[in-house]
Amino acid sequence: MIETPSHLLRWPCIAALLLMVAGCSNAPAPSTAESTKPSTVPTAEPEKPKEPVTPDLVRQRLELAIEHVRARDLQTTNAFWTVFHGMLGLGPNTPLVDPKSGTRVPALKYVFGGEFPFGEIRGARFVPTAEGLDVTIGPVHVGQGHQDQFIAEMAQWGVKKDTPVRVFGKDYTMMDFVRETMAHSRPAGQELSWSIVVIATYIGTDAEWTNRFGEKLKFEDLLQSEYKVDANVQACGGTHHLFGLTWCYYTHLRSGGNVEQGIWKDVKKKLDEHVAIAKKYQNPDGSFSSNYFRGPGTTPDLESRLGSSGHTLEWLATHLPDEQLTEPWLQEAAMAVSLMILDSKAMPIESGALYHATHGLSTYHHRVYKHPIAAKELPVENDVEKK
Repeated sequence: MIETPSHLLRWPCIAALLLMVAGCSNAPAPSTAESTKPSTVPTAEPEKPKEPVTPDLVRQRLELAIEHVRARDLQTTNAFWTVFHGMLGLGPNTPLVDPKSGTRVPALKYVFGGEFPFGEIRGARFVPTAEGLDVTIGPVHVGQGHQDQFIAEMAQWGVKKDTPVRVFGKDYTMMDFVRETMAHSRPAGQELSWSIVVIATYIGTDAEWTNRFGEKLKFEDLLQSEYKVDANVQACGGTHHLFGLTWCYYTHLRSGGNVEQGIWKDVKKKLDEHVAIAKKYQNPDGSFSSNYFRGPGTTPDLESRLGSSGHTLEWLATHLPDEQLTEPWLQEAAMAVSLMILDSKAMPIESGALYHATHGLSTYHHRVYKHPIAAKELPVENDVEKK
């Protein structure tokens, strides 16, 4: 197997039915969603920003917002849905707290059955298969929400392919999840936004294999299928779809792939078109449309606003080149998402909305300020051109 691309090691960073399963939609999360509440709330909250917005002010807000999120302890009694979203927002080593003993342990080691004698995470079901390990979907807001979601999110943080996993007393590695992803992936009949991230990261965008259905595949077969779907009918307004395309595009570019023709040229055009749409429908306060890319919109519901703006910022902070991240419209967006989190204070906030927004802020923060608050770095096109 090909080693994880070196740039990713610097990232210690279906339509309607799946929207229901994933808990990711344009409406506030249903009451069954598990939320997190701060155990402590930082008190040094500054006044809301006054014009002009400056890089220093944006940084201050981002850091304070992320600290507010860190104050919402993840607990061993939380559902898998909440735990892995917390790991996405704050990194796989973010601590889980045992509410009885107060012991704090690294989340990924706990979930992967590492060196600690812990019990199971509610909703986390790793199932051995002929090819490796699979992660089951559901129940809603308890287990995984999308096919291959959890593993793709760990890939984004550079979790190594030889990371140990223990299931039913047997030893596996991260690559067992990857092999299963390849086995069950096919160009039709499933959501591929997350699967393409897993395969591109651990195998490469030049991968060729035969799945369990006997289909001989190339990576571009899956990419072509994912490219063709309408973002507007995808989970979370299409932001996961766009994120997957972005991740694969830059992974291909950094590995020396040609992006000037074929599907790769089409992908870049689609991504750029959606950047223009997000900017067009951005609200005066810097937030993004609550209708995502379908048209303008806002809502008085804080959780819903955080979900739409946070998901959109997460994708943009991953896709845009460095120089565009400091343009006023992106600074205002980062400020708006930060203030939504600060305004939530001690409110319970649905985990998907909260932690995708946090992931967006941490990605933006590291790329702009190069600070270890979130050790992630986008493989931007400009970096490649400088080589």
